[in-house]
Amino acid sequence: MKEEYNFNLTLPLADLDAAMLVLDEARATYPDMRLSRKPDRHGNARFYLCFPYHGVRTDLRFGEWFMARNTKNWELFGPNYGIWGLS
Repeated sequence: MKEEYNFNLTLPLADLDAAMLVLDEARATYPDMRLSRKPDRHGNARFYLCFPYHGVRTDLRFGEWFMARNTKNWELFGPNYGIWGLS
C-alpha cells in the first residue's frame, strides 16, 4: 500500500481546455503526481490529483502553486490523506 495526499478539483466543463493547460503544467512541476478524471457531474469536470508520500509530503506547496494559477475560481479541496494500491 502506498501512502499519499490527494486533492479533488472541480471546474465547469466549459473551462476544460484551460484546466488541461494548468494540469499539464502541474504534471511538469510535480512529476510524481498521479492524475485521474472522475465522472463529470452537474456540468462540471472533476479530477483526482494524488501526491505520493515518501517519508516527506510532496504536496505541501501544491495548494499555493495552484491558487496562483486559479483565475477562474475552480474548486480545489484537500489535501486529504489516503492509501492507494498494493505494494
